[in-house]
Amino acid sequence: MPHIDLDTSSDLNKKTKILCTFGWRMALAGAETRLIMRCCHDMAKAMHVINPEFTLTRSFFLVRCCDGNSHYAERIAKIKSLGINMNSVTRLNFIANDVISGEITDLDLIYHKIRAVRPAHYNKNMLIPIEAVAAAAFAYCNGGTATVCLAALIGGFMLMFFKFWLLKKGFFETFVFMACAFLGCATTYIMCTYVLSASADETRLAIMATTLLLVPGFPYMNGFLDIFKGYLEIGVMRLIYSIILTACAASGLLGALYLMWI
Repeated sequence: MPHIDLDTSSDLNKKTKILCTFGWRMALAGAETRLIMRCCHDMAKAMHVINPEFTLTRSFFLVRCCDGNSHYAERIAKIKSLGINMNSVTRLNFIANDVISGEITDLDLIYHKIRAVRPAHYNKNMLIPIEAVAAAAFAYCNGGTATVCLAALIGGFMLMFFKFWLLKKGFFETFVFMACAFLGCATTYIMCTYVLSASADETRLAIMATTLLLVPGFPYMNGFLDIFKGYLEIGVMRLIYSIILTACAASGLLGALYLMWI
């Protein structure tokens, strides 16, 4: 029976746990795949982990490590969503740089620093009017009049209100995008037609500005970046996810337009 060095095995498990937690947190924060892999490989090298293996998919992050003495460790973390939180990405990247440069060497301290990075959550009561103003800004930047901007403002407010409300109730994101596109478009159309007496061109512009709030721009960008940099699997998954959300929003938009103009 081979001799097992318990201290070495324990250190390897800690290093694997650190690397898995770090990659998992980076993925949840929306970091691109190349940044996650590069940071994990450099951290593993700084912690003297030999030939680490990292696997990132849409649903999990897997780490396999070896210390060169027949000791292996494996750890997996499930990824429920790939959002965007640049504050967390930046703070985690600083921790990785400290580990790589040798400023932090204590394994327990590294792990607790990573775990201490919490996503920055914004007050949804503030985000709703901010997004509504963004819809009005979209309309203005595309040549919209005050009438168009006002309709887009109200439609965007209703769209974001129902988006946060439905997500809080636990509905699937695909359904939320479809329902919010429908409600936002319907609200904007009603405002333009029955309240503001806007022309057909103004109505179309207001509806376009409202539904732009649902375009998943960040997943599209990260998906293309991953594909261009060689991470085809996760890149394609991100693009498919983005296309599905876009299709759901388009379905809700078309449904509202059909009912409004039937």
